[in-house]
Amino acid sequence: MANSLLTGISGLRGHQKMLEVVGNNLANLNTTSFKSSRVLFSDLMYEVQRGASSSSSGLLASVNGVEIGTGSHLSQVDRDFQQGNLEASGKSTDLAIDGAGFFVTKAGNNTLFTRAGAFSLDIGGYLADPSTGNLVQRFGTLGDPDGVNPSFQTPGDTGIYIPLGASIAGKATQLVSLSGNLSSLSKGPVAQILATMEPFKSGGIAITTATKLVDLDTNSPQYIDGDIIQINGQKSDGTSPDVGQYTVVDASTATVGDLLAALNSAFSGTTVALDANGNITATNNDTGPSKLNIVLKDSDGNTGNTDFDIHKLIKKNIGKDGDKVERALELYDASGAPHQVALEFVKQVDGSWDMRASMGSVDGNVLDGEVHGLTFLDDGTFAQVSGTGVGDGNIEFRFEGQQSAQTIDFSFGVPGTINGLAQLGIPSALEVGQDGFAPGKLSDVHIDTDGTVFGLASNGLQIALGQMAVATFRNANGLSAVGANYFQASLASGNPEIGTPLSGGRGALRSGQLEGSNVDLALEFTRLIIAQRGFSANARTITVTDRVLEELTNIIR
Repeated sequence: MANSLLTGISGLRGHQKMLEVVGNNLANLNTTSFKSSRVLFSDLMYEVQRGASSSSSGLLASVNGVEIGTGSHLSQVDRDFQQGNLEASGKSTDLAIDGAGFFVTKAGNNTLFTRAGAFSLDIGGYLADPSTGNLVQRFGTLGDPDGVNPSFQTPGDTGIYIPLGASIAGKATQLVSLSGNLSSLSKGPVAQILATMEPFKSGGIAITTATKLVDLDTNSPQYIDGDIIQINGQKSDGTSPDVGQYTVVDASTATVGDLLAALNSAFSGTTVALDANGNITATNNDTGPSKLNIVLKDSDGNTGNTDFDIHKLIKKNIGKDGDKVERALELYDASGAPHQVALEFVKQVDGSWDMRASMGSVDGNVLDGEVHGLTFLDDGTFAQVSGTGVGDGNIEFRFEGQQSAQTIDFSFGVPGTINGLAQLGIPSALEVGQDGFAPGKLSDVHIDTDGTVFGLASNGLQIALGQMAVATFRNANGLSAVGANYFQASLASGNPEIGTPLSGGRGALRSGQLEGSNVDLALEFTRLIIAQRGFSANARTITVTDRVLEELTNIIR
């Protein structure tokens, strides 16, 4: 009879624990990253009233055993690590893990793990949990001194140091990287060319340089000794011709070639010739804009005349420079002072491009501002820089206020790829990056989804300060809860597997958000009712057993 009392008591104890667990869940309904728990029961040992027996073939069937249970007990409290809702907080050091994993913190020599990322900077500038003082840990060597970028971490110290307000020295520009497109539709420079409106003929056939002037079909009457052909117009630079006339010394021998020689003498820098059709052509020796203009006219006192009106020299090609693409950029000297530099890319006759750098006198002097021979393959991918010496792949300045010259290398891309500059059949567009920066101060912090902690400086620089450590466990349910939203590794959980977010199955970090509790209020109220009913039922077992014992006692009376 006493067994039934003990059985009821075991049920009371178990459901009392269930009430405690449900109560704890409800108490932590609004606790950051709280993980709810559930109670699982198992039965206790059984009292064997009769053992089981096997059958005898053809004589007797098997007999089942008779066993009476002695109650139940709490077998385990199972924690639900399902992710809670992410709630925006707007604070950059508030972090939530979207996926699996735990933040790694240090409390003295103890390593503790949490999903509650309500962190802030302590008085020493370290990222920490302000409620416990635990220091948040980083993983890897990102942020350690590398001799190139500003760094604030101490090698071997796994804390995350964020010294807001710290000064950052400027850095001189050493490398400029160019990307984008120099359009293949761009045209190279053109030399100005003049040609007669109508060709000269003799006997209806195109003339040659040996044709005599008196044999031109458009002569009327013929030239005689002493006649003058006036040479007017402008040379390519806008100045007057060096020679103002051609005199027919001996009309019987004067040829078209003699006239061309006079024109070549008059217009230095221009080549005057005769084409196969009998047209006089004048071609500037240099490409680019030109004022070249040639006007031939017979002198008023001539006996002979040529109808030069139908042989006017008109512009066949208008001289122009190669198409240009311009881009401005800011470079920094050794003190971190900025200087404005203009880059100009000019298409050349051979299809290559030249780059020229210039800047105002207030910024300094350009010692070597040219890069020659930027060439591309037929598919538009970058080929090479063919220039050497002054035209090689770097430029040199002496910036104002600096004693030493500063050489800056230019990266135009990887040959055979468009990972840099390309020459495609679309409009030109250039992007420029450089590795220098001005002095500044560390003013804010941003944490990326992969756990990289960036310091944002007043000079626009983003400095990688470190990378957050995130731990996973083979059996997270085996972790030991130590309070204050922290867990500790145990023999059941196994050793932590520490790495960075978004690697090895670890989740992503969400800055400016916190993970809420995963307590399901409706489910907990249901469990509360179940626990209450279970407790009442086991109490009734004790009550009925008490009455039976009372009846047994009354029999004696």
